[in-house]
Amino acid sequence: MKPVSELLKQSLQIYKNYFGLLAGYAAWLLLPYAGIVLVSLPQDNTLLYVLSLLFSLAQSLLALWLGIFIPLVVRELVADNKKIPFSVLQNKAWQIIPSVVFVAILEAAVFLGGFILLIIPGLIFWVWFAMAQLTVVLGDKKGLEAMASSRELSRGRFWQMAWRLIAGPSAIFIIIMLVTSLLISIIAALTGISVDTLLGDNPPLWSEIIYTIIETFSAPIILVYFTLLYLDLTTVTNHESCRNHESANVGE
Repeated sequence: MKPVSELLKQSLQIYKNYFGLLAGYAAWLLLPYAGIVLVSLPQDNTLLYVLSLLFSLAQSLLALWLGIFIPLVVRELVADNKKIPFSVLQNKAWQIIPSVVFVAILEAAVFLGGFILLIIPGLIFWVWFAMAQLTVVLGDKKGLEAMASSRELSRGRFWQMAWRLIAGPSAIFIIIMLVTSLLISIIAALTGISVDTLLGDNPPLWSEIIYTIIETFSAPIILVYFTLLYLDLTTVTNHESCRNHESANVGE
């Protein structure tokens, strides 16, 4: 398996090379967010409350779609496909949303059951089925078949996979938080806003907007990382299966 450092390096390189493409799609999330901000300004209005709920629903649905579409695009980029069928991938992402949601529900049920029993089983199930949703997206599997495929990807490499699931996203998250905190702190210092205000229950709206914008444009990096991890796992698993099959034939 590729080390975390290589996966991170490759993720950042892909994001850098195709920033316009990936950030352009991610930017669509800011449209419903802008609507949420506008209608959530202090006003006692039932209509605005309903609109806020609708914008939130639109944002969630769009985020779900992007979480499917971007891995499909990244697979094409990794394969160095010069003519990516964007319209086909966009339609496919919409079509498999129900399957992804169903698998997500199965995952949640398994995780919850594991944590109710003991924390350790919950963590084990988390590693086993971490790739289930990507298996639906990139492996064209559904339901329990996707769960079983995810489990197979982790077989014999539990700790290696657990490390990559934790270390990579944690490193990205820390970098994002450092950049966001630095930017907000600079703006706060220039405008004379105290740290207590920033960390209080009602921070300035502009700080929340900055955080959301950075988070939105950083989201593709996480998706790229997990896609690369999935592709690496499938490659390693396929190679091991081929070797085992060849060994079995030699034994015969």
